[in-house]
Amino acid sequence: MSDSLRVNVPANTASPSPLARVPAPRSEVPLGPACATVALDLYRPGTLRDVERTAAATRPAHALMARAGAAVAEWLYGRLPALASAGRQPVLILAGPGNNGGDAYVAACELHRRGVLVEVWQLAPPTADDARWALANALAAGVTVRAAPDIWPAASAYAWIVDGLFGIGLSRPLEGAAAALVENIAYAHRQGTPVLAIDIPSGLAAATGVAAGSVIRADVTMAMLGACPGLFTGDGRDYAGEVLVATLDADDALTAARTALPDGSLITTSAPNAFLAHLPQRHHATHKGSYGSLAVLGGHEGMVGAPLLSSRTALMTGAGRVYVGFVAHDAPAWDPVHPELMLRHAENLDLATMQAVAVGPGLGTSAASAACLSRALALDHTPLVIDADALNLLAAEPALAERVRRRAGPTVLTPHPLEAARLAGCDVARIQSDRLASARALAQHFGATIVLKGSGSIVDDGTHAWINTTGNAGLATAGTGDVLTGAIGALLAQGMPATQAALAAVWLHGRAAERCVCAGAGPAGLTASELLPAIRAELADLLNEVTPVTPLTQSPGGSRTDPP
Repeated sequence: MSDSLRVNVPANTASPSPLARVPAPRSEVPLGPACATVALDLYRPGTLRDVERTAAATRPAHALMARAGAAVAEWLYGRLPALASAGRQPVLILAGPGNNGGDAYVAACELHRRGVLVEVWQLAPPTADDARWALANALAAGVTVRAAPDIWPAASAYAWIVDGLFGIGLSRPLEGAAAALVENIAYAHRQGTPVLAIDIPSGLAAATGVAAGSVIRADVTMAMLGACPGLFTGDGRDYAGEVLVATLDADDALTAARTALPDGSLITTSAPNAFLAHLPQRHHATHKGSYGSLAVLGGHEGMVGAPLLSSRTALMTGAGRVYVGFVAHDAPAWDPVHPELMLRHAENLDLATMQAVAVGPGLGTSAASAACLSRALALDHTPLVIDADALNLLAAEPALAERVRRRAGPTVLTPHPLEAARLAGCDVARIQSDRLASARALAQHFGATIVLKGSGSIVDDGTHAWINTTGNAGLATAGTGDVLTGAIGALLAQGMPATQAALAAVWLHGRAAERCVCAGAGPAGLTASELLPAIRAELADLLNEVTPVTPLTQSPGGSRTDPP
């Protein structure tokens, strides 16, 4: 687990101690190897409840809740404005009926003891023993607790709002008084009041990231014990903000739960340690043939730009030679932007000589398009990336889909939700209702590595799922999917295993968008072409992390000398 995502509270929480800084907003993510963190284990809600029971059984009564509330108070205390720290501007804490509300009562008590003016709005009396204990302690300490009012007092009345309404066990949309309260919080948030959510923003589905009905929009979410997948995919990234994890000194229970998971249940965030060892290294005694030949097939009439984007990206991602095979007969003969590319009609490419093939960008769904895909599928052992209209052809023609299932070579499919719905024979809502389950079903059906694109793209090889946490809204523009296809194809051509190639390309693709936005390009108005040099820069950072480059030095006389 990355240190930037971990918050632990010492056993004695009577005095403040520094905690991990909240990660920078995604528009300010630091560039270069320093951001290459390790993957974060993710847990489904049922597993976390088991962890909580296991940890509680070996600890004093109420110990976990005491640590959780103290973690919230300690993190928040260090980020309060001066007026709030001096007890002159209140912090509002919302408490629900369950243990999430209990954590909120403990946090309120801890802040009150430090001189912070605290108001607790109670949605309903506590129903759990631990929460009743926490409420009793808060009242005994002099914390003000009252029923949540129907009307919001003032837009800027509070320094912070802490959401302790509902935790990871919520399984239905909010309604009634809870929904009305959340709408009031949304109003205050829009007016600039920051929000910290305990465990998960109330109303957000912890397992899936689905936001149905009223949902708290948090600036920061502090997950207790471990983080759930819903914080990182679907609507989760928009509602959770930055995510911190307080393990509550229960690493033993977390390790035991992780070990006990059935095969195929592993879920982690994607990070370079998942693919770094497989990145193709560059050596002096090599040539263009050392880094593979990739063919990009597509480009029906009116869509020749799509395979050009893919193939240009492949060059920037290190492929030794890149060929473009157009379905359109009036396609360009050369690319003035990248004359290094070799452009052909698709039927004139010798696919048997390629180390990898990417098919689909701008392919269309005509008879000629289907014939082009069929030629690619005839390569039984060549690594293959299937995207865009090639996926639509698979959905429309079961015989082609069956050939994918029978392939001996590695296959990567990169559907967006609509393409995934067509492949699965359902609607987009069904896919988005459980993105992890949808990706797993497609991976197992096709015997392929699936990249289910979208916010929190999921990579699934049928036995392990990764959720990618790089990227931003700048990627919501035409052509970015073609860029991703080219990056995956280039890494496959250089010999990376299919799953690691997909993980690396998706991660680099997102980091490139972040790099562009940091440089002032977007997110609104960012174009797919602008990602290409950023992908190259991100790849260089990763490769330099594996094999650092020693710079040449200057001798006293001013001439260049080799490093010692």
